[in-house]
Amino acid sequence: MKFGIVDWGVGGLGFYKLLREHRSDIDVIYLGDQGSRSYGMLTHAALAHRIQTISEEMQARGAQRLVVACNAASTVLGSVKSPIPISGVIQPTLEAIQASSDRSPLGVIGGARTIRSGSYARPLRAAGFTVHPRVAQPLSGIIEAGQQASAGPELQKILGPIRRDPRLVLACTHYIALADQIRLVMPEVEFVDPATIAFDALIPSLPPVTSTVGTSSFYTTGDPARMQKAAHLAFGVEATISTW
Repeated sequence: MKFGIVDWGVGGLGFYKLLREHRSDIDVIYLGDQGSRSYGMLTHAALAHRIQTISEEMQARGAQRLVVACNAASTVLGSVKSPIPISGVIQPTLEAIQASSDRSPLGVIGGARTIRSGSYARPLRAAGFTVHPRVAQPLSGIIEAGQQASAGPELQKILGPIRRDPRLVLACTHYIALADQIRLVMPEVEFVDPATIAFDALIPSLPPVTSTVGTSSFYTTGDPARMQKAAHLAFGVEATISTW
């Protein structure tokens, strides 16, 4: 089986690493779409069209399934007509939170599109949860630039008002790369990581394990050298990046 994974940048590598750790037999095509305008800045229609185009290109390259490992892009999946099965990270996360017996308050940090769409806050509040969303727009750019060590001041501003929340939804797949810095502000916080939850939800639909050794192909629509550096610094992934 061949999987396609797409994110605007390197954030989806968290999902890639989980897939690789558990299933070494699956072929993977990873696309960092950095050459596109930031997904958070595209209109709903433009972003849906972009993801649909990528799904078609992934199919042409042999992918049989596409995982949209990006919260911003996951907000538009209802408008995407993919030729192959496609899934995102928001819906399984909502289902996991609502199925849990834990009813404690949640902080939610993400990009402007994800937070302003209400994709987390609206359904969770309707289910009776206390939710405190916060736009954390600079963080993904900091990670893409390989400057995680400088994120402290931004994290203080973003997390300060919600620092007492016992749970924090990382509503951008980049943010897990800042886990250590986040814990300096919220030492006791429990992370809710949509990439991990999305992977766990996908496991039952995976084909049986084979003895095949899977291949990994990494692409970008942007600068391969920049993505290679970011992949290493943020997720410890050593990858040769090709142009899409």
